[in-house]
Amino acid sequence: MTFKKLIWPAGALLAGCLAMGLPSPAVAQNAGVQPSAPVAPKPVSGSLNLNMGSGRIVKLPHPVSSIFAADPNVVEVRPASPTSLFMFGKGVGQTNVIATDGSGNTVAQYTVVVGPSAFADNRLTGQSKLTSPTANVHAESEPGGMIVRGTVDSPEQANQVLGQAKLINPSGTVTNDLTVKEPIQVELKVRIAYLSRNVTRQLGIDWSQIGSSTFRIGKTFVAASLGNTGTAAPSISGTNPGTLGVGVSFPHGSFQGIIDALATDNLAHIVAEPTLTTLSGTQANFLVGGQFPVPVAGAGSATAAGSVQTVSVTFKSFGIQLSFTPTVFSDGRISLQVAPQLSQISVANSTTSGGITIPGLNVQAASTTVILGSGQGMAIAGLLEDTTNQTDNAVPGLGEVPFLGALFRGDSFQRQQQELVITVTPYLVNPVSNTDMLASPDDGWSPPNDLQRILLLRNSGGPYKNAAIPGDAGFVVQ
Repeated sequence: MTFKKLIWPAGALLAGCLAMGLPSPAVAQNAGVQPSAPVAPKPVSGSLNLNMGSGRIVKLPHPVSSIFAADPNVVEVRPASPTSLFMFGKGVGQTNVIATDGSGNTVAQYTVVVGPSAFADNRLTGQSKLTSPTANVHAESEPGGMIVRGTVDSPEQANQVLGQAKLINPSGTVTNDLTVKEPIQVELKVRIAYLSRNVTRQLGIDWSQIGSSTFRIGKTFVAASLGNTGTAAPSISGTNPGTLGVGVSFPHGSFQGIIDALATDNLAHIVAEPTLTTLSGTQANFLVGGQFPVPVAGAGSATAAGSVQTVSVTFKSFGIQLSFTPTVFSDGRISLQVAPQLSQISVANSTTSGGITIPGLNVQAASTTVILGSGQGMAIAGLLEDTTNQTDNAVPGLGEVPFLGALFRGDSFQRQQQELVITVTPYLVNPVSNTDMLASPDDGWSPPNDLQRILLLRNSGGPYKNAAIPGDAGFVVQ
């Protein structure tokens, strides 16, 4: 900062003293009056509000020589002249700014509050007016993102305003605090159909020693061994469940082998139909199933006996899960962000850690975004898998002989087929005034008494409630 030394002319100084009724310097000196000491100026104090990224000029009553800012990260101060300052908002917060003269006297002291930039608010307000002229939307910038508040007419407009906010603040978090004047309820029906089929066929002869249980036909000894059926053998080798062993002893030799024959068919059919209702623009979650514990190893702690590792328990959900967020457009179409999932505990995929067996999960899931009309359905996911595995075990050379080679060869055939289809159907729904139209599985049910349960074989004590027929009903004459 540069200050200039001002020199007053003698005539001007004398004229000024006479105008204010003061004796001239020469007269005062001749009269023996000493000049008084300079009086410290009275400091100016106040509060200033700035937006981040903006600044302003502040006028001072007296020239200053030093300027101090308590937190330079909040506000930056630069001298514009001996009697003016330029303050620039750098970050959101509050700090103090003090200006002093050459004698160290406080000339001005301000409390400066720097708020968020108004750019995001002004831009979002202007964009929302183009989308909906009656909308009243404003944004508040916060560290790490913004909060969108206000009122819009429809969920579609709310979705558009949030999209504009994400464009204005792409790297931050956008918090939705909008209010919709006309909220619409959406019901979503999801159908998950899963079909699995396993086919196993085993046929062949295994050359191995069998038991000593024999019976004699003339000079021929016959030994037989029959295993348990119903369990698939891993390979055509050895006396496994599902095998028939035959041994024949001749006078000058013997024939011992096992006829391995097994047929297994396994069919699994699973259908899940979760239904969930929520407001347009609001996420909803649905879970029918359970949770199983999963141990998680934590940090170890040192003790007198040594290091001890702590183990915590978390829970993993399984079953039928549904998560979706609907957005209803002005023309009645529905935008769905849907993620259905069907999971089952699988012992085959389990793992053991620290003596604890943790089961695995078989999961069928999908996550997508589609646009449908009310009552329209769409298959959002599908799977068709066909796996075939064939294994042949044979005696080298003999098993390759045509026709007769079948006596020295075993064949194992496995085929697995899986098919999965997930369909979704959204509906625009309204609450009903007649609660009798809402049916539940226990309508009309009551515990049966001993007579009804034992003699009549009934599982309900009363007649089931008949659901109300919505609308007029008539007869069909053929």
